[in-house]
Amino acid sequence: MKKNDVTCSACGAGFRRLELATQPGTKGDYRCPACGEVLETFDGNAFVAYRLTIQPSMKAIRP
Repeated sequence: MKKNDVTCSACGAGFRRLELATQPGTKGDYRCPACGEVLETFDGNAFVAYRLTIQPSMKAIRP
């Protein structure tokens, strides 16, 4: 299992990223739930999970 932290470049939200190479994942992408920015595109080789750890900046979300 690999663990690391990821920050959204658009709104500043922080996430903990967990990757399990022993389980297959799904193809697709993960978008920041606050602003919709693509954080990662998956190829399906590993199971990846994201957990929000730092709230996004409201200033970055507002138009």
